[in-house]
Amino acid sequence: MKTILLAISLLFSVSLYSQKVTLLYVNSSWNKSNDYKHLDLLKNVKVLKVNYDDQPKKFKEQVKSVPAIILFDENNKLKRVWQGGLSMKLDVDPKEIQAMINKISND
Repeated sequence: MKTILLAISLLFSVSLYSQKVTLLYVNSSWNKSNDYKHLDLLKNVKVLKVNYDDQPKKFKEQVKSVPAIILFDENNKLKRVWQGGLSMKLDVDPKEIQAMINKISND
């Protein structure tokens, strides 16, 4: 039984840490009606969701509008940012985001 649990733990940790790309999704509680609905379609990426309202001032100064999607490579280097703009809504095609994820993963 210990061996099975160890094997499952190992497989889980390998799959968890095999993601080379991290996607940070930022939105505010007052803008939930404009949540980006396509995050679940994205593959080979670790998705982190944060509430803009709970972030430190320095972070808020960098995010010009919500919602925002921010992509980082495995070294946490910023690779791409999409922001909602005046509409407070993201109109980016998930295929565009996936293409960027694939490009970062293959670099």
